[in-house]
Amino acid sequence: MGRIIPFSDLKKYLANLKKADAPRGTILDTNVLISSSYEPSPDSEDVSKVLDILGDEGYRLFATVNTRSEYLEFQRRLILTEALFDSIDEFSELKIATRVRAKIQTLKGSLKTSVSSDPDRLEVFNEVQLKKIKREFSAGPHSGQKGWLEICDAYLKNQIAFADQDLFDRGVEYISPNDPLQAKLFDKNIDWPDAINLCEKTGTAFSDSMILNALKSSKLFFVVTLDFDIGYAALSDPNMKDVVVPDRLYKEF
Repeated sequence: MGRIIPFSDLKKYLANLKKADAPRGTILDTNVLISSSYEPSPDSEDVSKVLDILGDEGYRLFATVNTRSEYLEFQRRLILTEALFDSIDEFSELKIATRVRAKIQTLKGSLKTSVSSDPDRLEVFNEVQLKKIKREFSAGPHSGQKGWLEICDAYLKNQIAFADQDLFDRGVEYISPNDPLQAKLFDKNIDWPDAINLCEKTGTAFSDSMILNALKSSKLFFVVTLDFDIGYAALSDPNMKDVVVPDRLYKEF
């Protein structure tokens, strides 16, 4: 059974791993990647400290293909949210249709209400909200007003690629048993049936199951997450490894 390690005990935990000659590497969950790059996140400061400790100890930072996809998806929604907020600012020079402006204002109000009632909720439109706004736009310019494709060209172009490169620049690698340079990090291949079994056993989201499956398949000892479900799944599996979480989350366990 895996152990739950609070952020405050990380240095002591790593010292014990050093004595055991464990490989110096860990897998980061999507929420850790997001918090490390998005300061409004309530865990941003704590995550930055944890990553500094790992860096000082020479740990390689890994992300799965799934977490890479989820991170870039968050960046897409964040960029579009900020662009749409800007478009209805009183000083904005963007010309958008009245119905579009009304929809953005309505959904912005709903979002702010959700954020105020849930401190873990980030002020970023979800996919359903973005699609509702997108439907109010024309695809291209109409009567001199900005269309959806122009918004994307003005704000999204090259930005997702930049966000992806930024992960590499911050030392995040994508873990893969097919990478010859990582072959020694694995005991076996990362198989879908194992992830499915994890998902079925605890009802954990499949993306979380894939992270834990990558951890089990590797020689790495722990994953860093802000997600209660990953810790819960680790405690439910006698063959699982360790999970490092914020102190506030550790108290729940």
